[in-house]
Amino acid sequence: MSAFLAGLRFEAVMLRREAAVWMALTALVAAALFALWNGAARVETQRNLVASARADEAQRIEGLRRTLAELEKGESHGEPPPYRNPRNAAFMGGGPAATVAALSPAPLALVAVGQSDLFPPAIRVTTGSKDNFLFADEIDNPANLMSGATDLAFVIVIIYPLVILALTFNLLAGEREAGSLAMTLASARRPGAALGGKLAARVLAPIVAILLATVAGAGFFAGREALAAAGFAQLVAVIFVYGLFWAALAAAVDGLGKSSAFNALTVIGAWVALTMLTPAAINSLAGYAHPAPSRVDMVLAARAATTDADRERDAALARYMDEHGADAGMKRGAAQERTLRRLATQEAAFQRVEGVIAEHDAQLERQRALADRLAFLSPPLLAWRAMTDIAGTGEARYRDFLARIHAFHLDWRDFFLSRARAGAPLTAQDYAALPRFPQATQTGGADIAAPLLGLALPALVLAAFAWRGFRRCAPR
Repeated sequence: MSAFLAGLRFEAVMLRREAAVWMALTALVAAALFALWNGAARVETQRNLVASARADEAQRIEGLRRTLAELEKGESHGEPPPYRNPRNAAFMGGGPAATVAALSPAPLALVAVGQSDLFPPAIRVTTGSKDNFLFADEIDNPANLMSGATDLAFVIVIIYPLVILALTFNLLAGEREAGSLAMTLASARRPGAALGGKLAARVLAPIVAILLATVAGAGFFAGREALAAAGFAQLVAVIFVYGLFWAALAAAVDGLGKSSAFNALTVIGAWVALTMLTPAAINSLAGYAHPAPSRVDMVLAARAATTDADRERDAALARYMDEHGADAGMKRGAAQERTLRRLATQEAAFQRVEGVIAEHDAQLERQRALADRLAFLSPPLLAWRAMTDIAGTGEARYRDFLARIHAFHLDWRDFFLSRARAGAPLTAQDYAALPRFPQATQTGGADIAAPLLGLALPALVLAAFAWRGFRRCAPR
């Protein structure tokens, strides 16, 4: 232990004298703080969107209740048209009385954007098919989506390893080329422990820097709520283990006994392969094995199904008019009959759209399952997924959100359409009993056991190779 601490102290003194080390650590801390600030601004925007949507919903419902009260008291000037009549269940559930299904940002949402740039935080659920409200909004500029957002997850996955590799790739090679390695080994009672201490100093510098920046940034931009969240300890664990993986990789390469140039090319090649090539290959392989239409194709197919249903309704209505005369719509009970035909058309479109979306989701789920299995080939991909789950912006939370929307959509349709089919007008009691979208239950954090294991196991294997390489350098 004394040899280890001696090596640690000596290397810490040497690092403090290197201006390049301070520049690298400063850049890493600045990038982390900027990413957290950017994430906090995005979270504030999402919260404002949710609050605005809920305020709009409350204003619309209150307006419908006032109009309904005026109609019941006879204070209204005539009967409003069906699409503005608060008694008309067929039209009210399809827009004016639409409710908001919101997914509020999690306490650590500033850490990772995840899929929050693809799905809006608030959706107006109506009695229509899902293509009328799930894909109605474009929440970000497509050019911004292509370039991606700068968040802490990006800094951790991409920039953080570069700083670790820059400090650790040539511990042995650099001293060997400078001619000081033999003197260092000869002057230490336990050369292996001394080298371990020197390596630990180089590894701990970026790890401690990024952890301090994360704690300070999260506390400043998100408050104590973020630091007290159950997932914050998990975030620290992911950052720490992910840093150890890259340190073990650099040490294993350095232990091969090659030159500094060889080490630099090798670790940069490994960084490119693991952070860029492997995730792209995994996504491409999953898409090739289980091809699914793009989101645009799915939206177009869903809307084509709605258009086909509308055409069938028009054709059926034309046949009806030919058989019963042009004045058939003026006969007694024709209004309710038209309502029933309209609802039948909506139901046909709903069933077709549900089939298109279900087929797309099933194929996408197969892609996810394959990608999840292959993700263990890329520790950066594992780390990114773990951080998005901790931030509440990962696939699991959004799949749960969409599943709850699906269940609520069925309840919402049943509430309004059952009254419309029966010809029953909406009352004040019905508006008081409108279905409410259920909020998600708060969990104690994400399940990151598998990603942590996927990071720790290769780190241990690389550490074993590094230990063998370092032992070869030490005199026996």
